[in-house]
Amino acid sequence: MPSGFATDRFVWRPLRALCAVALWLSVALPASADLTLQTTELLDNRFRIDHAVESVTILVQRRDGSAPVVVVKPDGSKWYAHRHPDSVSWNVANNSDLIRIAHPTPGPWQLVGEVVDGSELRMMTDVVLRHDPLPERVYRGERVKLTAELLGDDERIVMRDFEKQLDWRMHISSANRPGDESFGAGPFMIGAYRDTGKGLDETPHDGIFTSDLNFNYPAGLYRYKMEVSNEVFHRELTGEIEILPQPVRIALSELPDGKTNHSELAITLEPEVSPADLHLDMTIETPDQNRYQLVVTPTEPVQTLTLPMVSGFGNYRIAGQAAGTRFDGVEFFIALPELAFYVAPPPPPPLSQEELAAIALREAQEREASARTRVIWTVAAINVLLLVIGGAILIIWRKRQRLYQELMAMPMEPKELTPDEVDLNQFNLDEPAGPGR
Repeated sequence: MPSGFATDRFVWRPLRALCAVALWLSVALPASADLTLQTTELLDNRFRIDHAVESVTILVQRRDGSAPVVVVKPDGSKWYAHRHPDSVSWNVANNSDLIRIAHPTPGPWQLVGEVVDGSELRMMTDVVLRHDPLPERVYRGERVKLTAELLGDDERIVMRDFEKQLDWRMHISSANRPGDESFGAGPFMIGAYRDTGKGLDETPHDGIFTSDLNFNYPAGLYRYKMEVSNEVFHRELTGEIEILPQPVRIALSELPDGKTNHSELAITLEPEVSPADLHLDMTIETPDQNRYQLVVTPTEPVQTLTLPMVSGFGNYRIAGQAAGTRFDGVEFFIALPELAFYVAPPPPPPLSQEELAAIALREAQEREASARTRVIWTVAAINVLLLVIGGAILIIWRKRQRLYQELMAMPMEPKELTPDEVDLNQFNLDEPAGPGR
C-alpha cells in the first residue's frame, strides 16, 4: 500500500462517505439509454475503479461548511479542488463536491475530508436527464408544473443536497413573429427547477426536480432555452413556446357618459372558455388596508360584479387567480394581473359671492403687506449702504490727516552743498541787479 494512504488514514478521522457518480449529462429520454451501474461499499473512505471505466463523476457529501475533500490516487499523489490536472473538473458547494475524472487510473482510490458517515459509492457509465415536455402553448400568467429527473440504470438518482450542485435556468426570448405583442422582447429569465419541497415541488430531496416558471409576459411566440450546469457539465434544451393572451379579463365598468364606474367590476371571458367551469378567487384591498375576498363563478361570457366596499376615496387593488376549463377539455390555472385604481374625492361646492369677496379682500391685504415689507427692507438696505460708504470715506480721510501730521512733525536737517553740486547756470549775469543787490 502506498505511504500516502497510511498517512492520510492517521491524520484525518476515518469517516464513511456518501458518493454518487453521474457522468456527463445528456438531455434524452431513458427508453434508449444503455447504462452500467456499480455500487461499492466504502471502507475508511476507500473505493476501487476498474479498468473498464473511461470517465466517472463522483458526488461527495460533506459536513456543512467543511473544506473540499482531497482525492488520493492509487499511486499516492493527491488532487485538490484548487489544484488538479485539466482532465479533472471540480465543482464545490457548501456541503458537497462534484468531481469528474476522465480516464481514471484503475486501482484503489481514497477520499480524505469530513464526509458524511456510512454510505456507498455508485459508479455508472451514463446518466440520463428525463424531463416533461413543455407545452406548445400557455396562457399569460398560467401556472405550469413540469418535472425532471436524473436517471441511472432506469432508476432515479436520489441523493440529499444533490440539488445544491445543479444550476437550473429557463430563458425565453421573442421569436419576432410579425404582429406579436412580444415582438423584440426578451430575453427573460422565467424560473428554474427545484427539489426543495417548496412551491409546486411535492417532496424535498426525492430526486424529482419541479419547475417554478413565470409566464407573465406579453403574448406571442417565444424561443426557450432550459439549462442545467455547474463547473463540471453544461446541458441545454431549446424549442419554441407560444404565450397566449389570458382567457379571462377583469376591468372596471364604464358609465353611459364614458366615465369609470369604480363600484362595478366587469368580467369578460374568451369564447373558448366554459363559464360554468370557471372559478375566480380574488381579493380587493381598500385604502384603510382592509381585505375582502371575492369568489365568483360567472354564468355569462360577460358579467358584472358589484363592489360595495368601494365607497371612500383612495387607492384600491384587486388581485387573484382563475381556474377553469376550455370547451376542448384543457384545464388552466392563471394568475390575474393586478387591477389598481384610484377613487378621487368629490369636488368642493362652488363659493358664494360673500366668500369670493372675502378671499379677494384677504389677497389684497396680503399684497399690501408684502409691498410695505419690501419698501421697508429697501430703505433699510440703502441706509446701511450709505453708512458703510461714509464710514469708509471717514477712515481714509483720517488716515491721510494722520500721515500729513507725521510728515510735518519730522525735523529737517540742512544739507551742505559741495562745489560740484552748485549749478551756476541758474544765475543770469546779464540781468541788472535789483535794488536789494
